[in-house]
Amino acid sequence: MLNGKKILLGITGGIAAYKICSLIRLYKKAGADVRVVVTPNALKFVTKLTLQTLSNNDVYVEQFDIDEYKPEHIALTEADIFVIAPATANTIGKISNGICDNLLTTTACAFKNPFLIAPAMNNNMWENTFVQENIKKLENNGYNIIYPSEGFLACGSNAVGRMREPEEIFEKTVEILSGNSAVDKNLSGKKILITAGGTREKIDPVRYITNNSSGKMGIALANNASRMGADVTLVSTFGVEGDFKNIVTETAQEMEKAVKENLPEQDCVIMAAAVSDYRTKEYSEQKIKKGSGEDEGLTLELVKNPDILKEISAVDTKATIVGFCAESENLIENAKTKIKAKGCDYIVANDISRRDIGFNSDENEVYIIDKNLNINHIEKDTKENIAEKILENIF
Repeated sequence: MLNGKKILLGITGGIAAYKICSLIRLYKKAGADVRVVVTPNALKFVTKLTLQTLSNNDVYVEQFDIDEYKPEHIALTEADIFVIAPATANTIGKISNGICDNLLTTTACAFKNPFLIAPAMNNNMWENTFVQENIKKLENNGYNIIYPSEGFLACGSNAVGRMREPEEIFEKTVEILSGNSAVDKNLSGKKILITAGGTREKIDPVRYITNNSSGKMGIALANNASRMGADVTLVSTFGVEGDFKNIVTETAQEMEKAVKENLPEQDCVIMAAAVSDYRTKEYSEQKIKKGSGEDEGLTLELVKNPDILKEISAVDTKATIVGFCAESENLIENAKTKIKAKGCDYIVANDISRRDIGFNSDENEVYIIDKNLNINHIEKDTKENIAEKILENIF
């Protein structure tokens, strides 16, 4: 499977370092030549002797230790892939900003072949704005990231930040080296419009109708499509920084206008936003006062919002139209009904009754249904990885 492949494996100072022994065994059993480079802190979690024994190679810690004509950070770059697992927030920040203060980060700066980075850290660190910016910077420059999963962390929390299991990292490595990774797929020249977030329909200056959509799925799609070379336009209900054009809208009507204006030039439109079905018939310019009576309620007259997905699916366009379907029951049946009613090319369906996926979660599990009612099930994974697989199915 990996016969003759040269794998450079970087290990940083996280508790998940102990799992890398299993990863080395998987690589070796598949026929790969594994060289290991570690940060000094990594050796506080796993011994150098163990890594040498499993890899059948020297383990590199300090610079200028190789008795060759090339410095270590150059000699070690002669590999097919650089896998860094676990990757701490510290190392991710250094690599994304070109900081070379140890052998591992110096080697990373000089490495030109594919990367696979498996972050592992406390959930608060993972959610830190600067860490996320560094991750996006790496992704936008072609680095493969295998996002951490939710699970029991060393700090005692049960949250996102747990390094993916060695078997998953191994499978991702095989995928990249076989040329099946999304990063290796070329979407250059493709124009893709993606919507994200939950629209807000104003009732008065302080109140509005909305939903629980975080926009994470749409943003993940935009990041992946951009990394694959597409010219991406993201129409979202909040500002998003990325290597794509971002149009910010608030209401369903504003989103409809932005989508239709940009539709003619698109090769694909992915409607990942959760568009409110209704809006108030009359908007109150002044804040609606609460009635004085204990039982006095408020009645709002609602009217239907435009069905953007159905409307653009009816347009004679070159674009492949992809809708999303969030259901709390009868997922597949409702998704099949929706794709027939909307007339789009694909429906991506997910079950919002589950607490472990969907709205506001970093993970999802979806079914992709095409207009011929063929179904492709994508098992539970991070939204970033789900997004990659959705794009692979469409293109």
